[in-house]
Amino acid sequence: MSFQFIEVATASVYLDPKLIESENDGFVYEHLKHYLSKSTRLPAITVKSAGGKLVSVGRHKYLSIARELGHERIRAVLQNETFEELVAKGVPGLLSVVPKEKLDDEQRADVITSWHIFFFKGQPSPEIASEIEARFRGFLSESLPTILRGRFQMLIESHFDVSGPCLEIRFPTPVSDQAWASSYHAFISSISNEVLPIETYQGRRFAV
Repeated sequence: MSFQFIEVATASVYLDPKLIESENDGFVYEHLKHYLSKSTRLPAITVKSAGGKLVSVGRHKYLSIARELGHERIRAVLQNETFEELVAKGVPGLLSVVPKEKLDDEQRADVITSWHIFFFKGQPSPEIASEIEARFRGFLSESLPTILRGRFQMLIESHFDVSGPCLEIRFPTPVSDQAWASSYHAFISSISNEVLPIETYQGRRFAV
């Protein structure tokens, strides 16, 4: 199976609303939307051509959310067809091919400063919210410096919206360090078990 990463106009891709509801992927739509509102680039959807137009065939929530957030373009995976073939057919909404070099550069990034979004099941008191935020800052302040080794500024931004209830926290994340990822999951599991149950993390239902 061949595939190609391209960019497409969100308004030009046909999306059957029933497909969004049928996706059993563990995401809570509004929580995922909140998380993606903090991102500059959304995850790719999957498309094909049918009847002279682009049709969404996978990861439909990302396309729906992209439109709601006002994104005019989104990455898409095109399978068993090429960008050039669809341009020749006059299919609308095709913007560009994502260069392989750009994809490779993104894959090589081992630290990405990004937002981590947690929604909780219960309504915390201000004291509990402060405790959760302090625990996160403590864990990150202890675990990240040895991994970052001065290559990135150790800057942590955080905000606890009690009405959510939602914790938003941004920090340089070592995305390729599996040992750190395991310790991070163990830490957030301890928050969920000991302080306040976590409903979703990055929009997906949290499993300890």
